[in-house]
Amino acid sequence: MFFLEILTDYIIPVIYSSFSSLVIVLFVLFIFRIKDSNIRILFFFLPLVKPFIIIAEKMDEIPIQFESDPFIGLIRFPDPHNIINAFKVFERGPAIIADINYLVLLITATSILAVLITRWILLYLFYRKLSYEDRVGRKEIPEIYHIIDDYTRKTKVKAPCVSLTHSHYISPFVVGIKEFALVLSPRLIDILDTREKEVLVQHELSHIKRNDNTTGWAAMILRDLLFFNPFAYIAYSLIKSEQDKDSDKLVVKYTGRPVKEIARNILGIISKMKSIPSFKPATQTAQSSRFIQRSFFSQIRLRNRIKSILKTNPDRIYSRIFPRILMYILFALLLIIQIMFVVKINNIYLFLR
Repeated sequence: MFFLEILTDYIIPVIYSSFSSLVIVLFVLFIFRIKDSNIRILFFFLPLVKPFIIIAEKMDEIPIQFESDPFIGLIRFPDPHNIINAFKVFERGPAIIADINYLVLLITATSILAVLITRWILLYLFYRKLSYEDRVGRKEIPEIYHIIDDYTRKTKVKAPCVSLTHSHYISPFVVGIKEFALVLSPRLIDILDTREKEVLVQHELSHIKRNDNTTGWAAMILRDLLFFNPFAYIAYSLIKSEQDKDSDKLVVKYTGRPVKEIARNILGIISKMKSIPSFKPATQTAQSSRFIQRSFFSQIRLRNRIKSILKTNPDRIYSRIFPRILMYILFALLLIIQIMFVVKINNIYLFLR
C-alpha cells in the first residue's frame, strides 16, 4: 500500500504534470507565434521544472465535494500549507528509520541519487579528457584559429582553445562554462571545404555566445532526476534543438552570408560526417552540437532546422523588451497554475495536477 501511494501521489502526477505542461507550452508557442529561441527554451523548461512543485506538495486532505464525485476537474494554485505538511514527515526523526517502508524508500532514493551524481561526474571527466586530448595552437591549425579570431571579434566572446580528438568521436562540441575548449576531429576537418569549416566552427562558437553549456547541463540534470518521465526527455530534446537553431541564426546574423549558402553548408557537413567510416557521435548530453542525424525524428529536426535557417531575419532574431516581459509573466503563470483532475479509483484518490 505504501508503494502504491508513491505511485499515485508522486510518479503518476509528475508524469501528468510534464505531459500537460508540454501540451500547454506547444499550444502557447503556436498561438503566439513565438520565434525567439531563448523564450522557447524557457517555456520548454516548464515540463522539467513544474514536476518538482508537484513533488513538494503533499495532497492528503480530501475536500467534501470530491467524496461524492469520482472525477472532478478544476484550476488551482499550489497551497503553501500542503508544502509545509510535506516536510512534517521529517519531524518523526528516528521513527522514520524504524518504518521499513520509509527505510526502503530512503535507500532507493539515495541509491538513485548516487548513480546520477556518478553519471554527471563521469560525463564531466569524459568531456574534460577530450578537451585536453591534443591541445593545438595557431601554428598547427592556422585556418581554424583564423575563423575563431574573426568570429569572436564580431560576437565579442572569449576565444576558446582547440583540442583535436583522435578517437571515433566525430561530432564537434564545446566544453566548459567559463573557460572553453573547442573539440574537433581532424578526420572531419580534413574532408570539409573552407566554407563548411567556417560554418562548423562559427556554429560552435555561437553556442558559447548563447551560454548553451550552462543551460544544457541544467536541463540534463533536471531530465536525469525525472528519469522515469518520458516527457522530460522530449522537453530536453526540444531545448537542444532550439539551441542549435538559434546558433545557426547567429551565424547568419554575424557573418552576413546568404541563408541558402549556410543551409547548404550545414547539409554538406552532415553528409560528410556520415561518410566517415566507423564514426561515433559524442554522447548527447550537455554538449552543444547535434550535427549527426541518426533517427527518423532526427531527420524531422534537421528539416525544421533548415527551414528555420531559410526563414531567418538577422534583424529580428530576438523579441523586443516589452513582448519578452509579457512572455516571462506568462511563463510564471503557467508555472504556478495547475490544471487539476481528481480521480477516485475504489478508495484511492489520484490528484493529477
